[in-house]
Amino acid sequence: MADIQSVHTLMQDYQRHITHLDRLRAMLEERLEAAEAELGRLGERPAAPDPAAHRRTAAHVRATIAKLRAAMARLDRGLYGTCRRCGGFIPLDQLVDALDVLECAPCRESHRDQGPPIGPKTRRVVIPEQGGRAVLD
Repeated sequence: MADIQSVHTLMQDYQRHITHLDRLRAMLEERLEAAEAELGRLGERPAAPDPAAHRRTAAHVRATIAKLRAAMARLDRGLYGTCRRCGGFIPLDQLVDALDVLECAPCRESHRDQGPPIGPKTRRVVIPEQGGRAVLD
């Protein structure tokens, strides 16, 4: 049976975690609002001297908005701040530096050039030679 001190410590850790999540949510909302405002300003501008650069900037802002919305959805599902590769917790300082980060630093370093993770949630379809059957890998 756990003693009162350990329960008290657990509750303190939980409250600290909730406070961090609230802080991260506020930061996500603030950055999302800023990105949406920037996209609005880009749409209001007259034709830019370099239309291709304008399109690239708008595409970058739209991608940022999508990443921030995905991070907020993960936060709502209770998955925000967990590494998509190893399932471990991503340290708070890494989340503050890059709110849309999906992997912890060790996993990012070790899988830099290996592409997206292949795990229980991601499956590949292996297409066989002519006449064979498709197999889930």
